[in-house]
Amino acid sequence: MKHIRLTRSRPPYALARALLTIMLVGVTAFPTGANALADGGSKSDIRVMTQNMYVGADLLPLAQAQTLDQFKAAVTLAYRQILASQPAERAAAVAREIARDKPDLVALQEADIIRTGSPPATNVSSDQLKSLLAALDRLGLHYEAMAIMPEQDAEAPTTLGFDVRISVRDLIIARVDPGRPVKVSNIQVQPYVVDRVFPTPLGPFASRSGWASVDATIGGRTFRFVTTHLEPTPPFITQRTQAQELIAAATNTKLPVVLAGDFNTTANDPQNPTFPTYQFLLDSGFTDAWRVKHPTDSGPTCCQAPDLRNPASSLTFRIDLVLFRGDFRVKDIHRVGEEQRDRTPSGLWPSDHAGVVATLQLPHPRSR
Repeated sequence: MKHIRLTRSRPPYALARALLTIMLVGVTAFPTGANALADGGSKSDIRVMTQNMYVGADLLPLAQAQTLDQFKAAVTLAYRQILASQPAERAAAVAREIARDKPDLVALQEADIIRTGSPPATNVSSDQLKSLLAALDRLGLHYEAMAIMPEQDAEAPTTLGFDVRISVRDLIIARVDPGRPVKVSNIQVQPYVVDRVFPTPLGPFASRSGWASVDATIGGRTFRFVTTHLEPTPPFITQRTQAQELIAAATNTKLPVVLAGDFNTTANDPQNPTFPTYQFLLDSGFTDAWRVKHPTDSGPTCCQAPDLRNPASSLTFRIDLVLFRGDFRVKDIHRVGEEQRDRTPSGLWPSDHAGVVATLQLPHPRSR
């Protein structure tokens, strides 16, 4: 069995994430709203989005398993919860969020593939990226995956007579519609050198994460767009070290830079033990786009209930961020997927995370 990583982003101190990864409704039109970037709009504006798509399971039983039988039962339970979370239906809901705002670039975390079968498991139960792109096509929007950071590709036995395999991916998709072309170049994907190792009934397993980036040009102006998904588990030394790697490697450019992702560092609570990672990013020359526009709004993005059926939103922590370095102007930034109208036909939240969409005015080329 290969290295694994838990894909659950509960509040940043939750141990649960560390262990699982062992293992449209058609809508033809959307109101653009005052914040929408119209096709053919300002050539100096760029719209970006970040969204953790969420695997769909409560992973705490995996962390609590002490024996192989307990672990197999926990994997079975997680698999059933994933299916019950309707990944394709939720991906269609995320597609509707994208269709409302039409971002040029989207950072996605936990856009996973779930497979079943005998080792190696090859029967696809769900593929969130494939479902998302297909839903966007049905809505008349066309996006392509440009940079994919493969995290874990691992499987574990269940009590059902077959294995469950999870392929964890963080990635960047770009809009390729003729009316709003974005030229993408210098695609980079890099795993972090530092990861964590966790004990399980199957033996020790190492987590794996990294970053992906593209250099994007629109209206003759170029900037670097980076996504990542930092380690969430205590004591957070790994998280901070990964953030240092991110700054040293992914942002090593003279171009303006936008970081967008699930950083698992609580930006709205200085008392939280993950806050030093957020402060490090600011101290490294980055500005939090949310704070520019909403200095008194905490803007929480995590987390809904594990089964996504909580009737009222339970978002508490702001860990999904859009940060920038360079002379960008923040024209708008808002959350998506956090309102009742965003829920799926089955009554599910699209993810346990809200997404974040930001419209930024690009720096003039001479400001690089």
